[in-house]
Amino acid sequence: MRVLFYYRGVESLGVGYLMSMLKHNGHEIDLIFDPGLDDNLFLKAPFLEFLNREEALVERAKAFQPDLVCVSILTNIYPFVRKWCRRLKAELGVPIIAGNSHVQALPDYVLSNPDIDMVCTGEGEVALLELVNRMESGGDITSVPGIWVKDADGIVHKNPLGPLVEDLDSFPFPEKQLWHEYGCFHDNLEVFTGRGCPFKCTFCNIHYQRSLFKDHGSFLRKRSVENVMEEFRQNLRKFDPRMVSVHDDNFTTVRDYVFEFCEAYRKEVNLPWYCFGYPTTITPELCKAMKAANCKTVFMGVDSGDPQLRREIMERPMKDERIFRSAQLIMDAGIGLQISCIYGAPTETPEQMLKTLDMVDRIQPTQCSSYVFYPFPKTKLYDKAVECGQLSEAGEEKVRQGISGYHHESILDHPHKEMAETLAKVTPVYAKAPAWLRPLLRSMIRRHMKRLALFLYVALIPITFPFLGLEGIKITLKMAWRGLTQRSFAPRGALAKAAETPSDAMAA
Repeated sequence: MRVLFYYRGVESLGVGYLMSMLKHNGHEIDLIFDPGLDDNLFLKAPFLEFLNREEALVERAKAFQPDLVCVSILTNIYPFVRKWCRRLKAELGVPIIAGNSHVQALPDYVLSNPDIDMVCTGEGEVALLELVNRMESGGDITSVPGIWVKDADGIVHKNPLGPLVEDLDSFPFPEKQLWHEYGCFHDNLEVFTGRGCPFKCTFCNIHYQRSLFKDHGSFLRKRSVENVMEEFRQNLRKFDPRMVSVHDDNFTTVRDYVFEFCEAYRKEVNLPWYCFGYPTTITPELCKAMKAANCKTVFMGVDSGDPQLRREIMERPMKDERIFRSAQLIMDAGIGLQISCIYGAPTETPEQMLKTLDMVDRIQPTQCSSYVFYPFPKTKLYDKAVECGQLSEAGEEKVRQGISGYHHESILDHPHKEMAETLAKVTPVYAKAPAWLRPLLRSMIRRHMKRLALFLYVALIPITFPFLGLEGIKITLKMAWRGLTQRSFAPRGALAKAAETPSDAMAA
């Protein structure tokens, strides 16, 4: 079978795993990657749309002659996926299957799209492989566990989830080469060491995913350290990365695993690396081990500086003192600290928002990411926003369509949304600003100077985000250059193999 994947904006490890699962089991894969330079969920720049090279990508898709198209839908890329599904269905006339978090939350809504024929409601590796195998053999595709199928009569066959795969080492390593060829993976090597998160932050889709997979196996799973190291060995032979990003939802959750990983990583890789940590999991011993393994930056969620908001609205019950202590432990170990802040949560007041900025003042992090609250579907804070009257039916439809995002305008009917939007752009700059400049930035916040805040945010990215921010700029420029200089994206997979002589194929 020939299976074409579509994705937009950045490399996706999840899609990489799906591609490698099919490839490992003898199927042909290809990728059309839409760089999204006009709207990458951080910034909107419509004048750059021509660099996305839509026509060249369509030609590549047609040349590959796929039997199936797979699209991955995060909530805020659904507007772009919807457009591409319409185009690909018209050009290719083959079934399209969708997966990822937006599908898990709203499977009926996504499947009501006339261009989408199937959705995957759980983890995709085993389900997608079973579907493709049945398509190849002419078997019944309406009964695959974890797949909902809309038949020719419009009837939807809703199959229950299959079990979660406990042994993550059984999966082949995620595809990297196709991302590399598009220029969206270069210096930064991304990796998962496990799946799942034990915490229940109400703004995150993890808590409803945990309930979705209840009784289907262990939600929190880790790969063996040796398996992770083997992935590093293979990729270091192929590529020349200068840093590593560990993209587990919370890497510091399993203490003994972190120690084992750090010891192996220090001996075998030792590139600067980045990970996510939860405040209550940070200890002096953990920080010491991570620093010895060349950890460059830990991303730690603060999210609100108001204890009541954290406890009652976000279900992050740690006290201020615990956050300050964990932040200090990370920085005292000589590791950079990146914290996160969310502004404009349901019922949040200006005073609560400013407490978050005060916390940034006190922590003095290396860098700070900040967001406008976005009500992701099926999350508890989505329900809270509806309950308190700040998410109207029109707003709910915007969420279903994936309109806006946590780096854009608030879609809540929030009385202080302009302040939240201004704070979201000012805070990263504020975290790096000298003391004499901070009163001026606070004045901008009070006056809701959103346009100036956005300008400063964009202009100062190399300073405010010295680690991954610079990497993001390099990747964006590389993709833009490819868009300007590449007339077409040569097809790969089945078409390329068809052009080989038998002896060439054997040699390959």
